[in-house]
Amino acid sequence: MESKEIWENFYKNTPLDKVPWQKTQADFLYQLVKENELGRGTALDLGCGTGIKAILLAKSGFKVTAIDISATAIKHAKANAKKAGVDVEFLVEDATDLSFLGHEKFDLILDWANLHGIEEDKREKYIKEVVKHIKSGGKLVLRCFSKYKMSPNELGFLTPMGIIYLFSEENIKSLYGKYFKILRINRSRPHNHPYRYLDEYLMERI
Repeated sequence: MESKEIWENFYKNTPLDKVPWQKTQADFLYQLVKENELGRGTALDLGCGTGIKAILLAKSGFKVTAIDISATAIKHAKANAKKAGVDVEFLVEDATDLSFLGHEKFDLILDWANLHGIEEDKREKYIKEVVKHIKSGGKLVLRCFSKYKMSPNELGFLTPMGIIYLFSEENIKSLYGKYFKILRINRSRPHNHPYRYLDEYLMERI
């Protein structure tokens, strides 16, 4: 089954209040916004799900474009934004192909739990897409499952939505280091995988 179909089925068959990321689980992002670490301007949310983090950015003053591969997720996101009273451009698009953006560049790109679902042979292209669409000095906020306290042999784990890959800080530096400098790193625990860890990065385009 293709990724688009898997995610569409998930959103169609999961009540909104049972979608884990409908309850933000985004303390680090909230902290960055509160401390004004992200500035203002334009923002792109990759894999926005039900739109909660895109709405947060819009409330903090960003002009937000948010995409997700699932049409049902985008339907939920639009309803959430309307309820919150904010204007966000929600689009049904694949985060691994940003050609629809043309030459548009953003002050901030949010990859909140998107990278760790991308297969190794597709990551370089994905990261180059991110680099292409972020301004010089722009910020990237990244969240991914961590190798912290995991077996060295464990590269990922299987979920109903596919394989979730694990990343060490060294992996992230190897993938992003020639394009970005890391400004801050945070570690958190996901509510739905309490024995695992997530690493969250604030980076700046070199």
